Amino acid sequence: MTDELLMLHPEQKQFFDDNGYLLIKGLYNPVEIEEMRREFHDLITRTENRPRNMHYSFMPPPEGYESDPFNPKNVVGMMDQTLGGDYWFDQFTDPRVVRVMVDLLGPNIDFHNGKIRNKPPGFVCTQGWHQDWPYERHTRPDLAAAITYLDPTDFEAGATEALPGSHLKGEWPTRDDGHTIADDCVPEGQHVVLSAEPGDVAVIHVLVVHRAGHNVTARARHAIINEYKTAEAIDLWNNRCAFAGLPLARNRRLLMPRVQAAG
Repeated sequence: MTDELLMLHPEQKQFFDDNGYLLIKGLYNPVEIEEMRREFHDLITRTENRPRNMHYSFMPPPEGYESDPFNPKNVVGMMDQTLGGDYWFDQFTDPRVVRVMVDLLGPNIDFHNGKIRNKPPGFVCTQGWHQDWPYERHTRPDLAAAITYLDPTDFEAGATEALPGSHLKGEWPTRDDGHTIADDCVPEGQHVVLSAEPGDVAVIHVLVVHRAGHNVTARARHAIINEYKTAEAIDLWNNRCAFAGLPLARNRRLLMPRVQAAG
């Protein structure tokens, strides 16, 4: 077994270790993103006769905003998009992303869950600063989310904001809800905005303090979030999501036949 990285540069690995997040520019090329947007459009417009586990969430257009024609139903969220067909199975088992997770988390990688997070025009995020850890506890915090961006997403469009190095401090204290971190606990001016372009992928460690913003633009912003974990991190929150625990890599070797064929 070699310790050489499968996908990333050593500087990227070090940046993730130090900061708890990594924005990978252009992981998907324009042709791939065009196809992904076509498949995504079908996913958010043809919402009937889908597997029952695919839970859709919708929002009415806020006053002063109209729905983006790309997302006419204002689908704001979805769980288990991985059940949407062969394309979406291949999307979460993409060999590039699995290799990134091996580089960042360790040699034995399992799938954790998949979801969609959209920000239609006028979307207001009601979730404050938080860590993903309280939502999905395991025996060890060896998890990370890969956010694939389908649209330009900057601060005004609700880009993710992260506090560098916050994962190194363990679990942060929260308000009574058990999830939200008080604003005055987050050092002012030290967070960064993960401005992304279509095809970029942001990897967020489960302990990083972060939040999503509001979309005050007239265009919907769409992102696919797939989460991964090490095989050694044992689920403590009763994960019933589609393909939860699916082995994707062992001893740095990709396992899925479709992944091996693509690799």
